[in-house]
Amino acid sequence: MFRNLMCLFFSLLFLGNAFAGELMSKEADAYYNEAVKLQQAYNFAGANALYQKILFIDSSNSKWPVLILNNRGAMFAQQGDIVNAEIFFLKALEIDPNCSPAKFNLGLLYDQQGKELESIKYWLKALNIDLDKIRSQGFVLGKVEKPKN
Repeated sequence: MFRNLMCLFFSLLFLGNAFAGELMSKEADAYYNEAVKLQQAYNFAGANALYQKILFIDSSNSKWPVLILNNRGAMFAQQGDIVNAEIFFLKALEIDPNCSPAKFNLGLLYDQQGKELESIKYWLKALNIDLDKIRSQGFVLGKVEKPKN
């Protein structure tokens, strides 16, 4: 009897935590969408407060740190703080080297500074284009299409 009660208790505890985690993720998603709207309206203080809240309520979700670091980088760039913008974009890429928004934003940041080669490098990365692979393939020749009947 005691064993059955303990199994029931732990089952409810596990299911309850999973359900609570799902609710927290949905709430964090809603806060994130609102934070993005605030950031787009140049309400950086409001966006930053919501980003902090997201990290607090859904701290076990690994997607948030990367997205928020990228968005904070964009926030700094929007305010003209190029140094901190670059730092935040690079931190996002340290956590997730495949974060395309951070790659694109670094490309844009470098382009605005007149660093065309650096910008192209990050834009190619954002598009998943590997220059070393392209170089090794050599020149690409055009093909003649067969006429369609």
